[in-house]
Amino acid sequence: MKLDKNTQTILTVVGVAGAAFIGYKAYKKYKEQRELKKRLNLYAAAQTGYQVTTPGGVVVNTTINLASKAGEIYDALYNNDWFGATEDETRAVNVVKTVPLQLIPQLEQQYATLYSKDLRADLINFLDSDEWEKISYLFN
Repeated sequence: MKLDKNTQTILTVVGVAGAAFIGYKAYKKYKEQRELKKRLNLYAAAQTGYQVTTPGGVVVNTTINLASKAGEIYDALYNNDWFGATEDETRAVNVVKTVPLQLIPQLEQQYATLYSKDLRADLINFLDSDEWEKISYLFN
């Protein structure tokens, strides 16, 4: 089957535009990942740990890296594939559950600092009501 000149031109333009779009998205994703790693390394180096008071009144030092936890949550919600079309809610919930209850406000603050987003709002947005119900006690 022989295509006429106009059809060939249209198909060529569509193909080049599609390749340019895919290349742009891949480059943008690469830049985001590079910037994320740079910020995580910066915050991880600056973070020395927290003192947490347990329910029994005992003060305990912890070295949980909240910047990396925030990064894991962000990756699970936003950086799960090249086009950002899917999210891994289970992974995000599991990371949140690894943070002690007393450090959740600091985790929210780290998340906001790193990504200019509200952790609680993101979780409510991405999780279904049953999943949110299982971890909402952490945010009260």
